[in-house]
Amino acid sequence: MWIWFGVAAVALILELLTGTFFLLLVAVAAAGAGVVSWLGGELAWQLLAFSVLGIAGFVILKSSKLVRRGSKSSASRNTDVNLDIGQIVYVADWTPMNTAVIQYRGAKWQVRLDPALGGPPAPGSYRITDIDGIVFIVAPVSGPDTPPTPSSA
Repeated sequence: MWIWFGVAAVALILELLTGTFFLLLVAVAAAGAGVVSWLGGELAWQLLAFSVLGIAGFVILKSSKLVRRGSKSSASRNTDVNLDIGQIVYVADWTPMNTAVIQYRGAKWQVRLDPALGGPPAPGSYRITDIDGIVFIVAPVSGPDTPPTPSSA
């Protein structure tokens, strides 16, 4: 009986350290099995209570809004992860491979034209749409081809 309550306590402590809610399910299931043991249930009933409570808790947790669903877009396109996404840069000269080197935030960066866009790139303003390793993927910005002001770069 006390083993189940010990497992529940350990799982609850680990849950407080991780904050994932899944160890909370283990703690509740172990406490339920401990109650069955305390009421005199055999080991088979204890294991059944642990399993049923654990699976039911998992199903309820997955169907609730407490668990974050995965992002639909990759992290390289997520503005919450990469603050450079959406920023406008000025590209003065392109290579034949649709790449360029720009000055951005006080450093030199490599940029590559978004492969989904066709045609040769022209000098002008481009928006950072993705990051591939250490290379910015850019797409043209509609509007005048003027360099951005230092405050926006």
